[in-house]
Amino acid sequence: NGAKWGEIVVTNDCSKDATGEILSRLQGSMPNLVVVTHLHKNLGYGSALSDAIDASRGEGVATIDSDGQFDPGDLPSLLEKTGEGVDCVAGYRMKKKDSLLRVIADRGLNMIVRVLFGISHRDTNCAFKLIRGDVIRGLTIETNGFQTPTEIVLKLNALGYRLAEAGVTHRAREEGKSKLKVVKTSMEFLRFLFYLRGKINLYRRGILAKL
Repeated sequence: NGAKWGEIVVTNDCSKDATGEILSRLQGSMPNLVVVTHLHKNLGYGSALSDAIDASRGEGVATIDSDGQFDPGDLPSLLEKTGEGVDCVAGYRMKKKDSLLRVIADRGLNMIVRVLFGISHRDTNCAFKLIRGDVIRGLTIETNGFQTPTEIVLKLNALGYRLAEAGVTHRAREEGKSKLKVVKTSMEFLRFLFYLRGKINLYRRGILAKL
């Protein structure tokens, strides 16, 4: 219901299949569907998410992946948390549906995030979040990969915004195949965490003007 829920913004990140045609067809019957298209090059997850956020106009922006891992029906539980006066409600996967190795790696990385940044969030890298529109549209997103949801939480926390958590359902991927290699992506994640920790320290000391 577009009148009730506002707009749906989708990024077509240079898909080689029929995604573009399907989205064009859907726009004919869904006036609230906004499509952002990367024509010439796949720019990555972070750029796709950032461009969709920039194209949004709502008072609140919910971020969610399109591969069926999350249930949009959980959105009301995130909306309920906004009544507590918070700027961002970050979902946490109550039971992550993935391989044992990925689950262990994810839990380990979340533990490292909590230690490095002094934040108590259980699942910073969960893609399902609800954020005040003006806040998220004013945030600079640097990463192009899977670290983006964590970057958002850590930067909002460092900037003094109010954050809360809400449990969300997590399902096995319905479409597509993850391109993430556990060891390689975990090392990339760690490198980014140390980079971001250094950047936040410089910002708090007044050496950097913005994050």
